Amino acid sequence: MHTGSLPQESRVELRRAACSDLLKLFEIHRAVFLPHIARIWGWDERWQRGNFLEEMATASTWVVQADNEVAGYLQIQNQAERIYLRNIALLPALQGRGVGTRLVGQLQAKAAERGMPIELSVFRINVAARRFYERLGFTRTQDGQTHIGMTWHSPEREQRGRERSVNAG
Repeated sequence: MHTGSLPQESRVELRRAACSDLLKLFEIHRAVFLPHIARIWGWDERWQRGNFLEEMATASTWVVQADNEVAGYLQIQNQAERIYLRNIALLPALQGRGVGTRLVGQLQAKAAERGMPIELSVFRINVAARRFYERLGFTRTQDGQTHIGMTWHSPEREQRGRERSVNAG
């Protein structure tokens, strides 16, 4: 897999994941999550592969392509009351270049249209990811031993909620 730096003006596209993507996506999963998982629980390659396949089977997985190369993935679960962002994983060459911000922004627009929140959990030790989501308007809603739960509500929904509480009081 090519993991070198990408040209400054890379063309980034999303497409549905296919079975043929599994090996590359797991390589990206390993590259992105191994440092955190190894520190928390220890990395068990066999267990991680099985868990990865389970996540692929239970979430909508989208491949992030940069200049026609697989460069990451996004996994979401559309549920009745919320959108759950299970995973977003980008190769280091795409990190810090606005790609994640664009992907989450598109998801936020979809959630706002549907009038539902986005929820996720982030490794407690992954401070960079937590700050990324906070910058995009997510707030901390749960504190677990290994994860922090975060939720985003559209600004319109938040405003309506404040107006209801003022009018009720």
